[in-house]
This record gives sequence, C-alpha cells and structure tokens, in this order.
Amino acid sequence: MSQPFPTISKQEQPHSWSITPDASALEQLAKGIWDCAVQTNERPLVVLSTAGPLIGVRAALEFYRPKGLDPKIALLPQVMSFNDWLEAAPGAWKFPKKQSDLERWISVYVNLRKHPKLKTWFKAESDAGAWGLAQSVIDACDILSEAIIPQLHDQLNRLIKTNALDSEAWTRQLQALLDKTIAQAYPELARKVVDQESEVLLTFWRYLSGVGDAVFRKRFAMAAHLSAAQEETHQQTHQPAPRPFIWVQTADPKPIDQEVIGKYLNDYAQYAPVVEVTLDWQAVALWSEALAGENASGELIELSAEQVQQLKNNIEAAHYQAWNLISARRFEELAWAAAKSIESHLIAGKKNIALVAQDRLVARRARALLARLGPALNIRDETGWKLDTTRAAAALNSWLELIRAPKEGPTASVLLEFLQNPYLDIPACIQKTPEVCIGLVAQLEDILIASQAKSGWETFYMAIERANAYAVNHDTAPNEALLKLLQFVRERHYAWQEMSLNCSNAYALLQQNLLDTGIAKALEKDSAGKQLLEVIHTFDLSSSDYQRVAMRLAEWISLIKTVMEEASYEEVGKEAQATLSILPLSSTRLRTFDAVVVVGCDEQQLPAFSEPPLFFSDTLNRLLKASTITAQYVQQARDFSQLLMSCANVDLLWQSKSKSGEPLRPSAWIQRLQTQLPKWTAVVSQPELHGGKARPIERAVTTLDPDLPLPLSMSPSAYKALRDCPYKYYVRSLLGLREAKEFEDGFDASLAGQSLHALLRNFYQALKTEEQKADSKIKDNTPVRRQWMEQQLFAISEKEFKRLIEGDGRVLGTLRDWQKQIPSFVDWQLQREAEGWRYHNAEHQVGFDLHFVDADGVDRLMRIAGRADRFDINVDSKQAAEVIDYKNQSMTKIKKRAEYLLDDPQLLIYARAANEDPESAHLQGREVNQAQWVSLKVDIKRDKKLTRSLEVEDVPDLMPVFSEQLIQDMQNLWSRKEMAAFAPDGVCKYCEARGICRKGMW
Repeated sequence: MSQPFPTISKQEQPHSWSITPDASALEQLAKGIWDCAVQTNERPLVVLSTAGPLIGVRAALEFYRPKGLDPKIALLPQVMSFNDWLEAAPGAWKFPKKQSDLERWISVYVNLRKHPKLKTWFKAESDAGAWGLAQSVIDACDILSEAIIPQLHDQLNRLIKTNALDSEAWTRQLQALLDKTIAQAYPELARKVVDQESEVLLTFWRYLSGVGDAVFRKRFAMAAHLSAAQEETHQQTHQPAPRPFIWVQTADPKPIDQEVIGKYLNDYAQYAPVVEVTLDWQAVALWSEALAGENASGELIELSAEQVQQLKNNIEAAHYQAWNLISARRFEELAWAAAKSIESHLIAGKKNIALVAQDRLVARRARALLARLGPALNIRDETGWKLDTTRAAAALNSWLELIRAPKEGPTASVLLEFLQNPYLDIPACIQKTPEVCIGLVAQLEDILIASQAKSGWETFYMAIERANAYAVNHDTAPNEALLKLLQFVRERHYAWQEMSLNCSNAYALLQQNLLDTGIAKALEKDSAGKQLLEVIHTFDLSSSDYQRVAMRLAEWISLIKTVMEEASYEEVGKEAQATLSILPLSSTRLRTFDAVVVVGCDEQQLPAFSEPPLFFSDTLNRLLKASTITAQYVQQARDFSQLLMSCANVDLLWQSKSKSGEPLRPSAWIQRLQTQLPKWTAVVSQPELHGGKARPIERAVTTLDPDLPLPLSMSPSAYKALRDCPYKYYVRSLLGLREAKEFEDGFDASLAGQSLHALLRNFYQALKTEEQKADSKIKDNTPVRRQWMEQQLFAISEKEFKRLIEGDGRVLGTLRDWQKQIPSFVDWQLQREAEGWRYHNAEHQVGFDLHFVDADGVDRLMRIAGRADRFDINVDSKQAAEVIDYKNQSMTKIKKRAEYLLDDPQLLIYARAANEDPESAHLQGREVNQAQWVSLKVDIKRDKKLTRSLEVEDVPDLMPVFSEQLIQDMQNLWSRKEMAAFAPDGVCKYCEARGICRKGMW
C-alpha cells in the first residue's frame, strides 16, 4: 500500500515519502506532487535521479491535474532529470571550463610522456587498447574524486557564495582547495592498496584531477543551486522565495551519492520545503534480495518472519498468468520467437511495446526481422546503439584504414573498401561525369583480382597499365579514369605519410579530406552522418591546450575510432501506428508499456553485471562507497520485480542451448518463482515447418536458349572450359557470368607471372641483339655465353621486378625464387641451342578459322585464337619450328596436364594456327610439328636431373584427332543439344557454375 503524501510543515529537514513501484506508481507520484503544490501554493521543482521516467511523469501530472487550482500553481510543476538540473545551475558560466572526454584522454597521453614511471608501466599497451585504458583510468579517477566530495562540501559552499571573485581567481581558489583535499586523502587511500596497478592509478589521480572534471562540476552546480536558494530567502519580501524541492530517487543510489544528495537536501530544507521520494518494495518484491536489500557491509539481509510472509503474499497475488515463459533451442529460433511475440501484441492492438535486451544480439536480430513491418512500426533503440556500427561510421573508418597504410600503399582490400563506400563522390574526385564513372570501381576490382595485385601503389599502377595495354591490343579503349582515381587517392594518402602530425593539423587535414572526397556533403544528408560530423568536430582543439600535442598517425586514428565506439547513435523519431522501444532492464523503471518482451532470461544473462572498474576490487569499491556487485544484484532484482508487477503482459524468452550445445536453464529468479508457482510452466518455441516432397532428377542437363547468340570466336581457355564441362562454358562464356573472386592469402604469382614472361621476352630480344654484333664474344664461347646469359637474366629480372617490389614487398621472395632458377634455366637454353634450336619470337597473337556444318546444315565459321608464349626455330633445318608455353608450375603438375592433352589443347591450337597462318607467327616457310611446356618453377632441391621441359609427343599424328574433336564439339554446341554435367570432382570443386549445375543431385 502506498503511503499518504506527508503534510508540509516548517520543519527544517526533508520530508520523507515512499511510493509503491507498481502499475500505479506514476499516479501516486503525480498526485503527491500536486498535493505538494496545493499545500505550499507554490509550483514545486521535481528532480528525478534518472531520466527514464521523465516523459511518463509529465504525462501523469497532466492527466491527474486537480480541478480548481490557484492560477499561481496551475502550470505543470517543473520536472527535470538530475543531469539537466545540474546543467541549469545559476551562474554556471563562472564554473571552470569543462574538460571534454577527448581532452581528458589526451591528458592521460601527455602525462604518460611526462612521468617515466607511468610510461614504463603502460608501454606494452597497443595503440587501440591505450585509449580504452585511458578511459578506464579516467573513470577510476572519477571514483576516487567522488570519494572526497563530502570533504569539499562546507568549504565549497562558502567559496561559491563569494560572488565578488572573478572567474579566474575563483578557479585558482577551487584548484588550491582541490589540491589540498587530494593531498589529505591520498595517504589514506594509499594505505588501502598495496598492488602496483592501484599505486599507478593514485599517481594518475594526483596528476590529472582538476576543477574542470565532471565530478567537481557536479558539486559546483549543487552548491550554486543552494547559494541561489539562500540568496532568495534573504531578499526582500517582493522577491520570490525558493520553490519546494521534490527529489525522486528512482533507483538505489551509490552510498557516496546518497551521502552527497542527503547533505544537499538537508541544507536546502533550511530555506524551502523538501520532499525525498523513495520506492517502497514491500508489496512489489518477488525475491528476498529485492525486499530486504543489503546491509552496510555489503551482505544480503536475511528476511524476518514477517518479511517472509510478505514475500509469499506478493507472489500469490501476482498476476503470473500474464507472464509467458518461452524457450528456444537456437539463436535464430529465439529471435523469431521474440519477433512473433511482438507481432502478436501488435495484432492485439497494443501500441506501446518494450523489448528488454538482456541479450543484445537477439534483440538486434529481432529488430531486423521486425523491420519488414515497414513504417507502421516505429522502432526506438535505447540500449546505446553505438555510432561506429552505422554505415556512416563505416565510410569514415574505410578512409582511416587507408591513410594508416604504410607509405608503399594500402592493400587492395582496403583500397576497394574505401572506393566502394556509398558516401564517396567519385565523379567530383576525378572531375568526370557520372556516366564515365559507372562501373569504374567494379572494373578496378576486376583488374586487381585478375592480376592478384594485393598491395602497394606501384602494383596497382602496373595492373591498370597492363589492363589498358591489353585493351589497346584488342581494339578497345583504355580507361584513363582508373589511373586518375588512383592518383587522387594516392596524393591524399601521401599527405598523411609526410605530415608531422599533431591534434590540430590532423583535424584540419581530415576535414579537408572529407570535403575533397565529397563524403562531408553526403554525411550532411544522413541522420547518422550528421551525428558523426558532430563527433568529428569535437576533435577541433583550437581553443584547447592540447591542440599542439604530437602523436603518431596510428595513435591518432585509434583515438578517433575509440571516440566513435563510445558515441551513441540517436535515432530520429517518427510518427507510426505503434512504437517498439528496445531498452535495458534499468530503463523500465517507473515507465508504462502495453506489453513487454524480455530476451535473454537465461542463467548466464539475468542478472547481468557490468564490468568492475579497472584497478578496483569489490572490497575497495565498498570502501570508496562506489557501486558493488551486490548492489547491482539487488537493484536488478528490484527492477525485475517492478517490471513483472507493473506490466499487464510480459513475455520472458531465453535460449535453452548455449553455443557449445550445453543446456541453459532460465534465470535463477524465474526458477525460484516456479517453485512457488507450479502452474507457471515454459513453452518451447517451435519454428513453423512446411512439408514437401522432393523429386530428384536423374541427371543434370540444360538446353541453350534459342535466342541466345552463340560465339563466333573462342580462346584456348574457353575451349578447355567446354571440354571440362559444357555447364562451365555455358555460364562463363555464353552467359558472361563470373564468380566474385577474392584476394587469396599469401602472394599469388599472377602479376609476378606476367613479369616473368616479360623479362624472358626482353632477355631473348637482348640475346638476339647481342648475337648480331660483329664483335660479340658470346657467339662461339660457351662459358662466356653462359656467364653473359646469367648476368643479363639477373639484371633484367631485377629491373622488371623493381617496380612490382616497390608496390608489394612480398614479391621479393618470388624474385629470389626465380633467380635461383636462372642457372638451371640457362643450362636448359644452352642445351636447346646445342640441339640447333634458337629463340625466334614471343607473345604473338595467332589463330585459325574453323569451318563446320551445324545441325541445320548451315556452314559456320568459328575463329579459334590465342596468344602464344614463344616460337623457336631450328638452325639445322629450314622447316622445323616449335611452340613453347611457359608454366609457373612444377613439373609434376605439367605431367598431369599432358595426360589430358586433348582436353587442354592449348599447344595444339597454337601449332595449327602457326601452320595455317605462318605470317602471323613470322614463320614463313616453316612448320610447327613440335611443342613443349617449360616449367619456370623446377624443384631445385629435389629434382636432381633438373628436368625443365616436357615435350608433346607426335604432334602431327595428334592434329587430325584434335581437328575432328574440335569440329564435333562445335557442331554439338551449335546444335543446342542438351548439355550434361559430367566433369570430374577436381573440376567441379572450383567451378563457377556450381551454383547453377545440379550434378551433385544424381
């Protein structure tokens, strides 16, 4: 039962009043406040210890406004949260300048530099962890500062009344008073700790504490309010007297807070009526800890016989029929069960629903599922949705990751992530029209992945230049916009690498980057973006003492990320038919909802304890009168009791199996209630199942669309895909689909392989040029020729790989591996020369026209063409020529390739093309009847014979068989017959068509 509101008397001490935190709590509170207004004939000031119930209290005051009020008190009583009341302190402009969290973090950083002892102890921390540690240090220092607040009470009250002091002089006196108090408190605190961590913390506290700290500003504000009340009391009668003050304690305070607010209420009661409103858990508590609480030593109080009976009566009177227990086996099932519970309440006509997020991951997943309901449901997240989880923060983070890359350049993944962010205005960056920029980043991604250009500006340039050169050779236009885009990003990356960074110039350059890239303009149009820009603006320390603090780039970027992680995203409200509030359990205090859904009611998450402050044990927290684990436990028991007893419909959900598969029981609080409420049982949430009968096919086949145009040309790789499996060719070559490839771990030899081909071409051209010199010493002297070849190959290799290594240092290993191959490669070349073979040319585009008749009897022409690596001629024969294909593979793989030559007839295609069109290969008068693969990756250690090449046997005999097979394959393709999936598992494993092909079903 609620107590009647006290009769206001002239006693110079606070009046105490308790309300029952059940469904009628707001009604009790509103009527009591109006009672105070009527008794005093004044408009009281109501201050809530927490801001959560603010709107509800104001609404209740409006609803329960008495009739016939005196016009003097007809307006709603002023209701404020404690923090808002502090900010509204009179004369707040005189307070010392408040230090921002950022400034305090930087002060920790500066003090680490000033004091070697502290710096030595913390030097092992990473950049990312250092700022989080700084925050923990500051939080712990605030706890120590709160512990000495009572000692400042009387002195501060006297000091703040001296209005004659100017702001600077007042600040100096405050700092002197603070220093004196800390000096007195330090020895006592130091005796309570013996470990190194706490010793370091106390040292920090001495260095960092100042009058600009939020803890002391809070005390200044309370003293200012008290001083204003005293002045109003001593003014002449025509001045307004201090208003009645109603303090509503919505949650159990920390002992130190209780002491501070208690002193303030006692002091204020000397000038005006004061009512201290607390919560009476007598008729609401469902567990012993919620009813009795804890004692001064931090232990739970045992219930008396009367309290035991009261607790039993509370449970029996509870409307537990409206409490639904729902368990689900898996995470996804739990999220769906939560979403369905909320949907059922919406269907029932409930407009104001709460989702209590004991399990935040499940709450976020349920929110995503409920988003499909559209704008009819307004979802408000009050759990502290972090700003760094928004898309806007991801865009900024992509730029931060890029500028922190080394001078040589970022990885391709980092570069592409930045270029793909939706806030980047690429047309503005490179001064091109939007039409030109369509697909630009996708094209860049294709080039980098195809070249496996994984990191480094020079590597990226080489990949683009080679792609553009390829485009020119194939009669298509090169894309110069790619190079321009790359140069734009590189210039800004370089500016960060060359700058001597401090807080001021780093902020200025970041702002300029956001303007140059168009990101700032895009962020202005986005709700989260606007809040992100406000966070970035806090880094403007132009009026601070810390603007010239120098940092390493990695430290400064970690600081920005830490600030984003700490900032909360505030969603923009909107009109809707119903509202879902996602909130923590503590935010349900003195609030009314039509229905509540609680997720995470298992034994691991309810109750949930906040992380203890760094450096502090629970015992030390109790000595400092700070929050303890026991106090949190009691408060959560009371919050949970209040929720169950005040809300008409409550659904309690939990996951019955952990990630490891171990069973999870409901919270111990739920189990304790179930022992006394045997009919209160849980329901297992079952996902909706839809039945159906599968009809597996016997074989995966497809038929080409009659309107699909068939190709008029084919490359060797495309023909290999056709031979591997028609599905693979159909998807890749006819439909033009490509699997979204990624950058593999390590360094792939794609660009390196291109470099090997290029350096070998340059080497052989240099060899031909040297041989043509009249005074050349390498013609007839084999040792000199060998030495010259090795020297030239080494030099040309270094030159060709130089730029690639500048872009990606990992390529150096590829170069060194190749250079170990050079002596053996030269031996192979000399051996060929001894057999009469000479290098003729390389990198020639060759092809032939294939004539065949399709199924309809129509003559068709297909161009089969590709680029041959190398042609050699034999000086001992006027007709002999040979085609060679370099492979950056071991001989073992090459031998396996030779076993299926007709399925991978690359060399046969080149040989036939050269024979049918000798001019294209500059082999007039010669015939290619020989072919071989040459390995550029021989196992030097294991292969004692150093076998480097594998000859294709009987090329002339294979040609008729190959030609017949080729014609048959083209006829089958053009006949549009059904295509069966028949490839071996080795092909299917990495096939791009595996999402379309259904071979695995038969």
